[in-house]
Amino acid sequence: MEQPQPDLTDPLLNDPVLKDPRRHDMDALRAFAMLLGIILHAALSMTGGPWIVQDRASSPLLGLTVSAIHGFRMPLFFLLSGFFVAMLWRKRGAIGLLKHRGKRIGLPLALGCVTIVPLMWFVMGAARPGVTDFEAGVPEGVDTSKEIWTASAYADLAAIRTHVEAGADLDAPDPQFGITPLGWGVISGRAEAITLLAEAGADPNGRYRDQNTPMHTAAFLGRAEAGKALLAAGADVTLRSQAGETPMDSLRHGKGTVDFIAGLLRMKVDFAEVEAGREVLRPLIAEREAEIKARGVDGKPAPEPTNWIASVLQGIFRALTELPFFHHLWFLWFLCWLILGFTIVAAVLKPIGGALARVPAVLIASPLCFLWLIPLTLPTQFAMQSGGTLPGFGPDTSAGLVPIPHVLGYYAVFFGFGAMLYLRIGPAARLGQLWWLQLIAAVAVLPIGLAVSLGTPWGLELFPDDSTRRTVAVVSQATFAWLMCFGLIGLFETVLARARPGVRYLSDASYWLYLVHLPLVVYGQHLLRDLEWPVSVKLPVLTVSVIAILIASYQLVVRRTWIGRLLNGPRPGGSPAPAAAPAPTGA
Repeated sequence: MEQPQPDLTDPLLNDPVLKDPRRHDMDALRAFAMLLGIILHAALSMTGGPWIVQDRASSPLLGLTVSAIHGFRMPLFFLLSGFFVAMLWRKRGAIGLLKHRGKRIGLPLALGCVTIVPLMWFVMGAARPGVTDFEAGVPEGVDTSKEIWTASAYADLAAIRTHVEAGADLDAPDPQFGITPLGWGVISGRAEAITLLAEAGADPNGRYRDQNTPMHTAAFLGRAEAGKALLAAGADVTLRSQAGETPMDSLRHGKGTVDFIAGLLRMKVDFAEVEAGREVLRPLIAEREAEIKARGVDGKPAPEPTNWIASVLQGIFRALTELPFFHHLWFLWFLCWLILGFTIVAAVLKPIGGALARVPAVLIASPLCFLWLIPLTLPTQFAMQSGGTLPGFGPDTSAGLVPIPHVLGYYAVFFGFGAMLYLRIGPAARLGQLWWLQLIAAVAVLPIGLAVSLGTPWGLELFPDDSTRRTVAVVSQATFAWLMCFGLIGLFETVLARARPGVRYLSDASYWLYLVHLPLVVYGQHLLRDLEWPVSVKLPVLTVSVIAILIASYQLVVRRTWIGRLLNGPRPGGSPAPAAAPAPTGA
């Protein structure tokens, strides 16, 4: 394929960085994104949101900060990935690219799946609190005033009333499991919580993120009293989940499935009690099902049953996408998909390979590209957390064996732009124009995005209509992500364009640090959880300790060993790698 060469008369390329083909600024920015990920994960136990470890101390402001970081960090990472992958493709060709990325990404991922991931499962088991008996009431140390899902899970009626009076979204799925407040009320097993929520306006047929309903949960767990309360509130037992199941189908799941789901929810179940409750619900569900099929819902015929083969396939697909097979190593799996997609697209577009050279550089390497990049990002951004009226802030998580399509598509936009940037402009592509103004604009957009995405009282008052609020949330999130990407790239171009030994060392070490950090972070959170220290002390202690241990491990057992050669390439004679070498992770 004839590759379009950069126009060296283009003022965007008239830059002294051409004298040194290594992009020190992008290496440093890649390291920054990875180190920021360590800090983000360390902070999660102290935000009050869902996480493996719940610290005694928490800070809502820290939670907002974590949401903001999550909104741009991985999009930035994949943009840089696309840039360096295109660089390798231009230098080595498709076969050379696949071989290189197989060594630097595929092999570390495979090794991580048999070492780091099992260690992560072990640490999670050790760090998590024991199983919870939601029916026993609110245990000591649990704060039901923070959000309505916890209040509903423990059937704290006073706390539920407080959240209702404060205007909480009664149908919003929780950020971690995607279950609505009414669904958590079913898990509590207390009919009075169901009745209270329903009378306050909660939809008895409100969908979870996976399209299950509270009635599915009642049938699955054999919550007879909760199921009766849902039926009294008007639950529709003909609705089908994403897997194609009705509540009647949920009655059929065996002990293994129930134990597995209960384990994910960290709840106490007795399968004999589950079966007893199901026997109570079975005739009630059958009676309501027959009634609905006879008269339809709101005068409309009941939906036709889904093909059972399609239901099975949907269930398998759901399991493959939702089970966190890769944990935090998912980004390497996504890179494998995106690199393969890049090589296929490059081969398919061979006949029109020169078309990119005719695209004006100003539409790619200047803020004018926001005019097409933001709209291009919106379809996949709209799909994020589509189960509720509030989209949450930032992209969904996809750590399963099969990437969630809209998440992969979202990151593909950033990856593809990074590749386009290199292929059209070349190794010295610069995005630094008005970088400071873009960062200011990102900071200005952020409060609006957070307010409407997370459902703060101010956001709900500003945009009371669900559809408008979701649209504003999605547009502001896409805008924020691109502004931060461009602004940070410009900032690092300005201050770190030249080689600096300390920054170069961190750039090389960051890959190792990120791969192995999470088990250490979670264990550290477990050790600090019950100490009566403020967040302002705990978070620095945890992050500094973890990063210090990781850097020591890099220096002692990685940097000049086969692990270092695997991750970062050879270091001839013990000296730094050649200046022209691309970033080790393709990011």
